[in-house]
Amino acid sequence: MTRLNLLEDQKAILTAQKEVLENKRGDIYVREQKAMSDALLPFFSEFPKEIEVDVKRGSVYFKMDHPDCSYKKELFNIYLRENYSEEGKAFSGVDLSYYSTSTKGTDSWELKRLRLLGYVAGIVNEDHDTILNVVNAVVLPFKAEFDEVFKELQDLGNEIRGVEQLMAVLEKEKVAFDLKNEGVEFIKGMGIQLKFNYTPVVVSIKLTDLSKSGKKGTAVFKWAHGGSESREENINVSSIIDQVYGLRKDIVQHTLAE
Repeated sequence: MTRLNLLEDQKAILTAQKEVLENKRGDIYVREQKAMSDALLPFFSEFPKEIEVDVKRGSVYFKMDHPDCSYKKELFNIYLRENYSEEGKAFSGVDLSYYSTSTKGTDSWELKRLRLLGYVAGIVNEDHDTILNVVNAVVLPFKAEFDEVFKELQDLGNEIRGVEQLMAVLEKEKVAFDLKNEGVEFIKGMGIQLKFNYTPVVVSIKLTDLSKSGKKGTAVFKWAHGGSESREENINVSSIIDQVYGLRKDIVQHTLAE
């Protein structure tokens, strides 16, 4: 097993661990949503049954059937203002959001909406602090769980990036080895810039006649159209390696240097 294979296995293990943590984070979110819904819905228990009250994190949405719509139309919303300054509080305020309009005659839907708006405004006015206290008490324990999982995900992410960086080094070594030995063959014609104004479309390329410093050499390549072989001297070896590394997914096969 090559070093690259070992790193690929290590990355697979870390990625699986990350997936477990992401699922754990999703479970925390679902449980938090349920807890917030259970805490907030009692404040609106007196609403008519035809009113849909939907609690999402930080928001309460109110909807009702409308005669001209095939869906429940929005009445108004409540938004919990997130707290970014005070410790121990997830939310710092309760805001009521609604649209204004004029009614013509007995527009029963809009008139009913206005009555309900007045009712919910009364709840916000009278129970503002109670709503905040209840929601903050429910959310804060989940915040601690979120923070713990976030830290673990952050650490795993750093590990995965470190492994990927090592893999990139080995993969580039692999490309360089192949180019300097048997060469590489592409599954289709690829443009390789050999000189500033010269980018042939090739199906294979090999580096030969390297200088003592290894910085310059000759590229031996086959054209995509016709398959004839050509050479280009005094090319930048590092540039060719970088370009072929970027096209590694289109290489037919590698012979990795052990």
